[in-house]
Amino acid sequence: MDEQTAFVLAIQLIALSCIAGALLLYLLCKMSRRKHTYDTTFATLNVGTARSILITSCETALGLQLALHFSSLGFRVFAGFKPTTAEGKSEENKSDGYKILRAKLKSCQNHLLSASVNLDDANVLKVITLPLDVTREDSLHEAVDIIRRHLPAGEDGLWALINTAGTCLKGKLENQDSSSQWDALLKTNVIGTLKTARTFLPLLQAKRGRFISLGISSELETDSVAYNASRYAVLGASLSLYQETKHAKAQFICINPETIPSEKLFAVPKLNKRGSRVSNEEDCSSNQAAKYNISVLNAFALDIFEEAILTERPKHLYIISKPNDISHYFSAIVERFQKSPLDKSKVIEA
Repeated sequence: MDEQTAFVLAIQLIALSCIAGALLLYLLCKMSRRKHTYDTTFATLNVGTARSILITSCETALGLQLALHFSSLGFRVFAGFKPTTAEGKSEENKSDGYKILRAKLKSCQNHLLSASVNLDDANVLKVITLPLDVTREDSLHEAVDIIRRHLPAGEDGLWALINTAGTCLKGKLENQDSSSQWDALLKTNVIGTLKTARTFLPLLQAKRGRFISLGISSELETDSVAYNASRYAVLGASLSLYQETKHAKAQFICINPETIPSEKLFAVPKLNKRGSRVSNEEDCSSNQAAKYNISVLNAFALDIFEEAILTERPKHLYIISKPNDISHYFSAIVERFQKSPLDKSKVIEA
């Protein structure tokens, strides 16, 4: 090897070393900031410490996924279902979402018991279902009473509320000939959000809790005028409430699910009730419900919800977007291998 070639190789090695060093320094900075993101209690105990959160609608796949995810982290989860599906019906006549939730919880519990884990000591999979319709004042106040009855003695408050209730309306404006569709859309997405915020504000203030709403998506180019209008209204309401309650004991957060189709956000799970070759239909239905895919959020999106709920000082606006530069990918790699405040041994995949 001549001197010129050796010199070029040396320069290349130095350049590569500088790049690698810069990337390593960047990743170390990211890791150090992340270590101090979560509040002290959570970072110490590595679980949700039985803090209470409410998910307003678990009849959607999104609500079910969040309920199971946060219950596996040690939160006490209150899972809302429409009153017609949460009470007054026999088990076989419950909604498919209710059946899926119960089947997946039972499957997770059996898995833990088979591993000789005491569920009470593990402090996981605590899910309490309750009737809840965000458009009805009586239902909202009844839900408050139910939550207070199920809270431990001496405790009165919610750590977080995730409003997953909502509807989606697709189609060109000129083809939507019934204003009743718009009324129902706005009643659930906008008025329901405001009613829920007003009703649960005292419970959230008791714990300096967070009210989390779903904002806008990236579907402005599609046939979703009325739906987009309702989501922008929710975003505006969340930002206004954030300013209004900035010095109060409650925090309003909006998450914009830019990469998730709106129809997927509010999709209602449907179990297949035909074509069973198993003699015991009840076992077949339970098995199908336990294996039903409710994944709406990927790991990156779930991390955003975790950050919004668990950080000491959450932002008022989060955006679920696709990684669009190399830093996102390196962050993902670091988060995969670093020792996170979350104790992954206590996270149960549903």
